[in-house]
Amino acid sequence: MIWPKRSGGLPRRPRSAPVAARGGNGHSESGVNTRFGAVLAVLLATGWVANHFVALMPVISDRQHLSTATLDAVFGIYAVGLLPGLLIGGRASDALGRQAVALAGSTTCLVGTTAMLLSQQADVLLVGRFIVGVGVGLAMTSGTAWASDLKGPAGAAAAGAVLSTGFAIGPFAAGLIVGAGESGVGVSFVVAGAIVVVAMVITVVAVRRTVVPVPASAHDLEESTPPRQGSARALSWAMPLAPWVFASATLGFVTIPTRVHTGLAAPMAAGIATLIVNGSSGLIQIIARAGKWGPRAGTTGAALAALGFVLTALAPASMPAALSLPLLLVLGCASGLSLREGLIDLEAAAPQQVRGTLTGWFYAVTYVGFGLPLLLATVGSGTSQLILAVLAVLASTAAISRTVRLRRDAHRQN
Repeated sequence: MIWPKRSGGLPRRPRSAPVAARGGNGHSESGVNTRFGAVLAVLLATGWVANHFVALMPVISDRQHLSTATLDAVFGIYAVGLLPGLLIGGRASDALGRQAVALAGSTTCLVGTTAMLLSQQADVLLVGRFIVGVGVGLAMTSGTAWASDLKGPAGAAAAGAVLSTGFAIGPFAAGLIVGAGESGVGVSFVVAGAIVVVAMVITVVAVRRTVVPVPASAHDLEESTPPRQGSARALSWAMPLAPWVFASATLGFVTIPTRVHTGLAAPMAAGIATLIVNGSSGLIQIIARAGKWGPRAGTTGAALAALGFVLTALAPASMPAALSLPLLLVLGCASGLSLREGLIDLEAAAPQQVRGTLTGWFYAVTYVGFGLPLLLATVGSGTSQLILAVLAVLASTAAISRTVRLRRDAHRQN
């Protein structure tokens, strides 16, 4: 079969229909919906267990008398574990199946969380956070690819929104729990672990009780476009948005709170900042879907990232809450739109047999932005402003180039 040429010169792969549309009967569609709900439960739990530690850091640091360097190491080692989890998880889910890798990731998160529940000594925190990072990487990539397999673009979009929601409510809930009493740190770890267990049980039950048929022709559709060609096209659309996902988010919930004096306890301040940033990230993704913003939402995401970097560079060293709130919202929306459109770009162009691998690569690049707060904290204010200015230029370039490319290559319709 020969597919018509696009103006960009590459043959267009037919958009993979979500499995729900392939089933052919109400029973199979119900099965898809059941599995899809289970996948979202896994992603919500993953976001929660990944980020609730942010609100616990100030309390643990005081109780264990951790140095700033040790605390930075405990926070940063999560990303060290995350990278192999992302790269291995996506590829493994393509080869072994989404469910197996998603459950393996959830189990790994549970192991790391349990270790930190039993002890908050520095060496245990380092090991536990590393293990959680690996597990989150496995669950994020396989879960996102699984959601795309089941529901197409809507699945990819929902995966990003639900993951952002988990990132948002985990630290906020942890801040509330820690503020409730001396045992708050342990209770927060128990709650996070319990949520992961519940999500795993839901997934196992959903898969055992449902059957989702996929016709043989689906494989033929995937084989009609060479994987390398489809992969290159998918990455060329998604990757320019990837750096702004967590560069924007962490600038909002890690850097900005250190420059705002609210009078709140440190765990609650961190929890509220994370809730605002990741909450607006998830909400803007829902609004973009409801409003059918289409691929130009990615342009908006990169442009908002550039605006957030500029405003942060120009803001005073100590800013009032009235200034920080709109800045957190801008950065959160930039993160959410960049994540949403990057994932949908992958779903639209990536061959299904390598979708997990490419999703892992995309997430790996997004987490490069996680290092921005640490970089800004280790340099002087003048250098920080220069770094933010350079990032603003790069984000603006991504927005402009995407706009120009969309005028000659429609890429996708929604």
